[in-house]
Amino acid sequence: MSQHHNEGHFPEEAEQNEIFGPVLVALSVLASIVLIIWALS
Repeated sequence: MSQHHNEGHFPEEAEQNEIFGPVLVALSVLASIVLIIWALS
């Protein structure tokens, strides 16, 4: 029974990772752009 319970959680974690991955990339890109602009000014 516990194994069947865990199967339901993996797709939810995968969906969160699919959303969280690109968000992390976008935030890191924005942060690097801000740092570059701050360093040049």
